[in-house]
Amino acid sequence: MTIPEILKELEFYTRRFPVEALQAAVAQREAITPELLGFIEKAAADPVKFAAQQDCMLPVFAIYLLAFFREKRAYPAIVKMVSGPGDTPSDLIGDTVAEGLHRIFASVYDGDPGPLQRLAANEKADEFVRGAAINAFVVLGHSGQMPREDVVRHLQSFFRGGLQREPHEVWNALVCAAADLPAPELLEDVRQAYRDDLADEYYADLEGIEQNIMGSGSPYRLENPLIGDPVAEMEGWACFHDEDKFPNVAFPAAAIENLPPEPDFIPPPPPPPPRPARSTKIGRNEPCPCGSGKKHKKCCGK
Repeated sequence: MTIPEILKELEFYTRRFPVEALQAAVAQREAITPELLGFIEKAAADPVKFAAQQDCMLPVFAIYLLAFFREKRAYPAIVKMVSGPGDTPSDLIGDTVAEGLHRIFASVYDGDPGPLQRLAANEKADEFVRGAAINAFVVLGHSGQMPREDVVRHLQSFFRGGLQREPHEVWNALVCAAADLPAPELLEDVRQAYRDDLADEYYADLEGIEQNIMGSGSPYRLENPLIGDPVAEMEGWACFHDEDKFPNVAFPAAAIENLPPEPDFIPPPPPPPPRPARSTKIGRNEPCPCGSGKKHKKCCGK
């Protein structure tokens, strides 16, 4: 595939996972990198405009490819792109904001913690983007890109004046980051955050956080702290696995005529399993009891 053909395949969401295009992009890394960088820089210059493009998938594929390439030149542009107001980051890269952005930040990190620090403290930025910036420091420590003592120092700076002391999702990310490192040095800062009602006990209970920090709880394991092969990273995403019998595509008239008749009555789906009571103590890194297969903090623990 040529570079224009690859970019065309990756530009919009078609419900089909573009495995051939991604493999071709990886095979032609040197040739496609400038194109991906140019796109991200344009999106960073006007993220609201690019977020308005319906079903545009290129921002997602571009940042995963650049992260896999360990392209440090992409670091400031990606940080700037997801710093847009309101729902702009989610409109650009969807669930990657909450699920993979911290690993992407760490994968393109160029050695300057300033952009991550400023993003985490930016009260106008999306709360989950700010949390991803904080969690990126943990990934930098786990991947060996930043000495552990430097990670502790950065997290400590957030506890001690780097963040506005008002209850917010970013404080939940911060206490979890202290537990995920783990950082016993920050235990009293974490406790103070709970005493000041900055962190949400229902999001992550203090007892569980304390156990993780001191090494007696469910350990935080990040087998692949940095972004790997984009095919392996994304091919299992639900958006590429439509469970409908007939996907929403244009069928020829003859095919439509031959479809089986719709039943007169479609029974309602069974009710979902009850969510666990909020008072139940469940480790943040334990499997969620709802049966999703995700860690509790990534599922009902949210």
